[in-house]
Amino acid sequence: MRAEGIQSREAAGFAVAVSFVCLAATRDVYLGGLFQRVSPSAVALAAFGACTGILLPAALAGYDDALRILRRQANALFWVNLTSAFGWLSFLGSLRLIEPCLVQILYFGVGPLSVVWIDRHLLRTMAPVPLTRVERPIFIGLLISLVFASVVAVNGLSGMGTQPVGKSMLGVILAIAGGVAISVSTMQCRSLNDAGVRPAILFPLRYPVTTVAAGILAFMPPARMSGTTPWISAIMAIAVLLILVPSYVNQVAISLASPLTVRVVMASAPVITFLFQTIQGRLSPSLYSLAAAMLYALFAILAGLARQRAILTTKINRANRDFDPTT
Repeated sequence: MRAEGIQSREAAGFAVAVSFVCLAATRDVYLGGLFQRVSPSAVALAAFGACTGILLPAALAGYDDALRILRRQANALFWVNLTSAFGWLSFLGSLRLIEPCLVQILYFGVGPLSVVWIDRHLLRTMAPVPLTRVERPIFIGLLISLVFASVVAVNGLSGMGTQPVGKSMLGVILAIAGGVAISVSTMQCRSLNDAGVRPAILFPLRYPVTTVAAGILAFMPPARMSGTTPWISAIMAIAVLLILVPSYVNQVAISLASPLTVRVVMASAPVITFLFQTIQGRLSPSLYSLAAAMLYALFAILAGLARQRAILTTKINRANRDFDPTT
């Protein structure tokens, strides 16, 4: 019965993870078109302003124990806010400049690479399960896929067609920098979760700085928002549905399915996004972009499988040492 329950949760998690990938693809394709007419900062203000304004009072009122922990971890909470703001605003800005499919490759693909580099060179810490020899060439392949996606974007080979090199370069830089920032934010959030702060409490506390920064940018020319109430209401509805809902669905998937299942499903996101782009018809289908998405998916799936194998091997070795009477 226990095995059946685990299988049921895994199946539900897989379905939810697929739903997240489809929602994220819809979000990025739709917002990529919307941002040609509307400032990304205006959408960010609507989405994260709603999250902060609606959920933050409940978090502050009902969770005294968590708030006491956060007061002791104020520095970590500050960095969570700062990196979340930079990560999300950079991500949304890149959707305006380069193809959404390529944004996903760069934004999500740089995450594992940046975490390994930050652990080794900045934090000077050893990961619980160190990178194995099998994983190293896979990570090199992952890096090659990011370089290839960047080349496709900058050289006018994507569905966006030929555009100024500076504009494409800025889009690539924003996507990569945003991916690094959101990886740092995730690491800080994980440390706060380990300290006893539940995700439901931390979620609205992540975005006050994002809301303020988006508000400043949204009301600065040339990104000044329209003053018509119906237009602002429409932006609010779109932002809540296409930014906050996928974020929540992703958290549900992570809570139900194994990390391997979630990583493998998410590796397909750029390919799904390419398919949605083609259906939408705003961008011309590019075989180069499709090749970049498939190359990234291959190495992302291999990285997930290799990481899972490394974790299982480490657990088995530790268990054998624990039961070895000679040690």
